[in-house]
Amino acid sequence: MLFTLIFMGIFWLLSLLYYRFSVHHSVTWRAEVAEVHSNWWYQHRRQFFLEDVVLIGPAGAEWGDWLRLLKREQKAPAERQEVGGKTLRMARSFSADMTERENQLARMLALQWRRQREGKTLASPQRCYWQGSENAWQAFAGQVKDSFPEIVLPEFPEMWMGESTLSDIAAFLGSDGNDAHILVAGCQSVLASAEGLLPAGEAAALWLAGSEGPVLLSRGEFFSPSETESLKDVCERAQKQSELDAAPDACILFSHPQQSELAGSGWNVTHHLQDNFWGNTGKLEALVVISLAAIFAQSQSQPCGWIATDPLHPLALGIVKPHENR
Repeated sequence: MLFTLIFMGIFWLLSLLYYRFSVHHSVTWRAEVAEVHSNWWYQHRRQFFLEDVVLIGPAGAEWGDWLRLLKREQKAPAERQEVGGKTLRMARSFSADMTERENQLARMLALQWRRQREGKTLASPQRCYWQGSENAWQAFAGQVKDSFPEIVLPEFPEMWMGESTLSDIAAFLGSDGNDAHILVAGCQSVLASAEGLLPAGEAAALWLAGSEGPVLLSRGEFFSPSETESLKDVCERAQKQSELDAAPDACILFSHPQQSELAGSGWNVTHHLQDNFWGNTGKLEALVVISLAAIFAQSQSQPCGWIATDPLHPLALGIVKPHENR
């Protein structure tokens, strides 16, 4: 009997110790998971400022053109008929060669940036991202050298990769005390095609990102259709990322007939469709819609969403917010 009591006592003590260790392990594990999740959200919510936004397309090039477009007061540009099909082109360029048109767009972009900065000096950016051809970059860099003698651009910039690039910029500029500048730019003239759903378009866009500016841009989210996550879930996560309790009233996008979930996203995806003003902008789509969203956020002092195709995912989306402390 004594042996049995001793055995039961030892068994009870071991069971108690096991229970205590299990509870401690569970509490510690939950705390570590919560800390990892908190750190992930801290990194994921990092934003950066856009100091300059320059946009050129068939519907205009000046700030007033884009304000009228966003108010739906701007007339859509007239379509042209080229050998390959219908197009929407810049009125100031007459060359039929796509390489030359892109070079002209690149030089226009640098000149428009100079006009919008109104003579303010600028240090060389620490990083440069480019969407477009190498020839167009050389044309852009050459015009920047003439327009901004104080700026030195790299011979070979980094490639623009959509949401992935936004993530890199947010991580780089989001670190404390980082007063660096990052240049993001690109241009493209799409070749006319009779098989295209939209007329072939052309556009050029530029951002100067840094530690100060009139608007804040988050890294955004990406959407890949799956059984576990809907587009509405991704849109709600983008709102949480930008610390918004509700969907933005406006959203800039092109039509995406292959994405049937857009109608149920919870965002306004009908009032600011850009198809008639730009046509097919190719790989420049995200730069165009984010630029327009930034102009909307700055001019209307309210958040603006954006949705675009992405180099690595079917869709990317995010929100641009005005800087309330300016």
